[in-house]
Amino acid sequence: MAVSCRITGCRGRASRFGRLCNAHKSRDRRHGDAGQHGVTAVHLKPYLKVARSRIKKNAQSRLWGQLEARWDALVGYCRDQLAEHRTGRPFIVHGHQAAAAVVKIAEDVKPRDVIETVIALYVMQDQEPRRFRSDRAFRAQLVRRVRALTDRNVGRYWDPDRGRTKRVYRDLPPRAVAVMGKWIAETLGVVGLKVAELERQDAEAKSAERKALGVALAELK
Repeated sequence: MAVSCRITGCRGRASRFGRLCNAHKSRDRRHGDAGQHGVTAVHLKPYLKVARSRIKKNAQSRLWGQLEARWDALVGYCRDQLAEHRTGRPFIVHGHQAAAAVVKIAEDVKPRDVIETVIALYVMQDQEPRRFRSDRAFRAQLVRRVRALTDRNVGRYWDPDRGRTKRVYRDLPPRAVAVMGKWIAETLGVVGLKVAELERQDAEAKSAERKALGVALAELK
């Protein structure tokens, strides 16, 4: 017996074995939450500017080299996991999938580009907290945007109705996304949180300055 989808406002029908309609079930699998919308390159663009500006402001900091080393260490770990799999050792499927995804990114993308993307997502989360429905959804978007840095995760097919080639993002299974998201957060999340904090402090300082100016202007006789 079919029941209503649990998402408010949705008229879709879910089976008796689930709580979501097919559309929301797909969104939950792809984005980490049935109510989560994907973060696109356009959405992230202003936050990438923030990340790059903060990096440029601290260009001489040792931090960037340390972060690149941490990313390289993660990539090395993933390569080791894949090598062990090739020798026939038992492995966890979703861990293997996550490791393969990390290595694929490393082969095409500079560590600095990954770092900038991670910082941008954390700043976005801090400044637009309602955009992310949960930590799981945030990490899913983190994985999607990092994986989007290489075209290897994009498929193409011919759309006869529109007469052109369309691009399709190839999703990882949800469990692999969870593993990869955890790795990225543990490896690079600390700088994202710090930059988000600094941006918030700068915004608060500017707001206080504007208020003080307003008070001073009001006191003019």
